[in-house]
Amino acid sequence: MKTALYFIICLLICFVSSEAVGQQKKKKFKGNKGTSKREMRKRQEEANKRNPNTNAFNPVQSMGARQNDARDDLLWHSESANTVYDKAGNISLTSPSRYGLKPGLELSSVLPLNYWVPNLFIKKRWLNTKWYISTRHGLYSGTPGFNWAQKNGYKTIADTSWAVPFLLTARNEIMLSRLISKNNTCSRAQPYVIITLGLGADYGVAFDDNDLEEIDEHFLANRSAPLTGNGLLTYAKLRADWQINGYLVLGGAFRYYYGDFTGQHAFEQQTDLQTFILPAFSVSIGYNLSYANYNLSKRMAIIPSFDLTWHFGRRQGREKGLFKSKMF
Repeated sequence: MKTALYFIICLLICFVSSEAVGQQKKKKFKGNKGTSKREMRKRQEEANKRNPNTNAFNPVQSMGARQNDARDDLLWHSESANTVYDKAGNISLTSPSRYGLKPGLELSSVLPLNYWVPNLFIKKRWLNTKWYISTRHGLYSGTPGFNWAQKNGYKTIADTSWAVPFLLTARNEIMLSRLISKNNTCSRAQPYVIITLGLGADYGVAFDDNDLEEIDEHFLANRSAPLTGNGLLTYAKLRADWQINGYLVLGGAFRYYYGDFTGQHAFEQQTDLQTFILPAFSVSIGYNLSYANYNLSKRMAIIPSFDLTWHFGRRQGREKGLFKSKMF
C-alpha cells in the first residue's frame, strides 16, 4: 500500500515539474517573438551604417511589395511643389541640382550655367498633404555671360562697344501641386500623377550704365528684360508628371510669358522622358518648343533636350495614414 502511494506521489511531482518547464519555454518563446522585430530592425540599421549607399533611394522590398514602390524620387520634378529629402538630392547636367537642407527646405542651382549666369534658389514647402504648396526665391546675374560674349565676339548678345554693368535679377515663384493616387487605402497612397500650377516673376536691376538690349533668339528674347536689367517678366505654368512604371516617368509643361519684350506674349512647351540607366543615375531626353512674335522671321523654334542626373542620399521612411507618405 505504501509503495503504491509513493508511486502516485512521484507521478504527481513529475507531472507538475513538466508543466512548469513547459510554461517557462512558452514564456521564453513569447519573449523572443516580441523582440525579434526590434532585433531585425537593429541589425538592418547596423548594416545600413556599414554600407550607407547600398540601398540609397532603393531600399530592400518586403515580400509582396509592389515594384513601383521601389523608387519615389523620380516623380517629384524640380518644377513641382515638393522638395527633396533631408540631406539628399541630385546633381544634374542641364536641370537644377538640388540638396535638402532640412525637411521641407531645398537649395538648388543649375550648376553648369553658373559660369555664365551665377544662380542660386531656395524652395520652402508650406503644405504636404494631398495638396502641396511651396514658394521659391532666388537670385541670378547675367554679367559674367555678357562679358564673355563681348570677349568672344558674339555681337548679337553683347556688342563690344556696349557698357555691361553689374546685373542682379530676383525671382519669386509660388507653386501648387496635386497628387493623384492609384491606391487610396488607409495603409498607403502611391501617387502616379502629379499636376502642378505655378506663378512667378523675375525682375532685373542694372547698377551702372547699361547698353544691353533684347537678345533676338527664341528662349532668350522673352527672358532678356530681367537678364539685362531692363524690366519685368511674369509667367504662369502648368505641368504634369506621369509615372509609367517604377523607373520611367513622362513629364510635360506648358508656360505662358508676359513682360517687357517684343510682342509681350510668348508660349513654350516642354516634354521629357526620364529613366534610370544605373541605380543612382537617370537620363532624360525630350524637346523644348517656343512660339512668339519676336524680331525674327520664324515664330516657332524647337530644340532637343538632354539631361544626365546623379541621385544621392537616402530615401526617408513613409508616414502612416492617407496621403501622408513622404514622397521625395
